[in-house]
Formats: sequence, structure tokens, C-alpha cells
Amino acid sequence: MPRAFACKFYKSKQWKSARIYVLSRDYYMCQTCGRPAEEVHHKVSLTAENINDSNISLNPDNLVSLCRDCHFAVHREQAEGDYTFDSNGMIIPRVPAAGASV
Repeated sequence: MPRAFACKFYKSKQWKSARIYVLSRDYYMCQTCGRPAEEVHHKVSLTAENINDSNISLNPDNLVSLCRDCHFAVHREQAEGDYTFDSNGMIIPRVPAAGASV
């Protein structure tokens, strides 16, 4: 389910066109496992700050076709990398090292 800031974007004609283009380009095959693709993933994740930058949101070079299982796995891995635990076992956001890309 898209985050609130992205709902309008995912209903747009521009996104629907880019999505169909990428699925067609990738022969409707998951680019990770080879099963039928149902979803298009942003390699650089959409944020409220970059959603209006078409070089990120609509650029085919930033989009890849994935099956639902692989798409879920990518987002699960990203989420696990975003958080860690403090000394009390509480979840806290991971702070990237200086100079590291996010």
C-alpha cells in the first residue's frame, strides 16, 4: 500500500504509462527470480521530497519489474536496514555513517 504522500502519484496517467512501459520492457518477468512480474519497484525509494522529480519517480532507469514476493522482500530488507535497537531493546532509526549514501 502506498504511503499517503504517494497515493495521488500512483493514480496518475504518467505513473500508469511508466509502469506499463517498464513491465513491457522487462517482458512482464520479475528481474530477480524470473516469475511473472506484477509490480514495478523504485530502486531509489520515493519520498515526499523527491516524488515530483521525474528523474526519480518516472525514470525507467530507476524502475524494475518484480513479482510480489520479491517486491515485498526488497522492502523488508530496506526496512530492516533502517532500524536498530538501543541498549534498552527499543527500536531506533539507524543513523548512516558520515558520507554514506542513504
